[in-house]
Amino acid sequence: MPAVLVLVVGGCTSPSPSHAPTTEPARVSAQPLRPRAGHSATLLPDGRVLLAGGCAVDGCTTAEVEPSSEFYVPGRGFVAGPPMVHPRSSHTATLLADGRVLIVGGWAKEGTAPLTEAEMFDPATGTFQPAGTLHGGAILLPDDRVLITGGEDERTAIFDPGTNSLAPRPAMPQRRQSASIVLPDGNILITGGQDASVHGLSSTVIYDPRSGASRPGPQMGTPRFKHAITMLDRGRILVLGGTTDDTQLLTSTEILDLATNTFAPGPAMSTPRYKFSDAVVHTTTGRVVIAGGTLVDVLAGDGKSFGAVRAGTGARRWASTATALPDGTVLVVGGYDDGIRLLRDAHIIHAGP
Repeated sequence: MPAVLVLVVGGCTSPSPSHAPTTEPARVSAQPLRPRAGHSATLLPDGRVLLAGGCAVDGCTTAEVEPSSEFYVPGRGFVAGPPMVHPRSSHTATLLADGRVLIVGGWAKEGTAPLTEAEMFDPATGTFQPAGTLHGGAILLPDDRVLITGGEDERTAIFDPGTNSLAPRPAMPQRRQSASIVLPDGNILITGGQDASVHGLSSTVIYDPRSGASRPGPQMGTPRFKHAITMLDRGRILVLGGTTDDTQLLTSTEILDLATNTFAPGPAMSTPRYKFSDAVVHTTTGRVVIAGGTLVDVLAGDGKSFGAVRAGTGARRWASTATALPDGTVLVVGGYDDGIRLLRDAHIIHAGP
């Protein structure tokens, strides 16, 4: 759950170029129906964006405020969605092959245990329905099944949405506040995380969801947790930002070359970032867009630098979402500032061709 941010200084492993904002985004004329941070944003097959849950008051103490969901409708704005079974924040939302959205984990309000009751949004009925007991978060696998990644009890299982069945798997190595991604071969790369003393880890682990086996992966150049990760292409993975100790935030990035199994420094972001795992997207035109912090970054076509885009007042924002829309733009919604004051806003980012 969110904690008050200590005043920080950005750090990086590669030189930081000048990042003057290059373009002004179009502000969405109709703003969200309520503030949200730690919510999920899922592009549905019909073009709507489902905004589900998220903390709803300054301090992020509760998600139990209506409406618990809403839709962004391109050309129209925001409209109320159906009530969730369990309003929650800091959960995962996974779009399934049949168009349904699986919601797993998160908290209803501060001081309560993580939710173990999953739910499913079905666009055919327009409702959320209970989806059984699933612990932790979720990762979509290449075969359209979903890896349920443990939780506080470290249980791991694979959920088959076709049969609504759950098959236990050996526990994944626990990397608290780590970032994970599915590799082209179907294995899971787990990067960084923190130890019990809130120190970042530079180690990585490769987990095979089919056998449950795990092995050490390549070493990152910088310890980091609360960071983000994305594929650049089938041969390269980009790891971004995070923090080394929950006080120093990072502008640095690293690129993993899967052919050589080694990390190398990537381009520096325009602003330090953490808590932005749901704010990194690939547009339909192939650009990588990173929200969070004080600006929005767009990775240059050659992958060697970021261009910065203004979004809002310039206040730093954490726990926002970014969603790639079919027309090549990106919708950025909400988050909270350094004082955990929620931001009730939305912006359309034009990332370019």
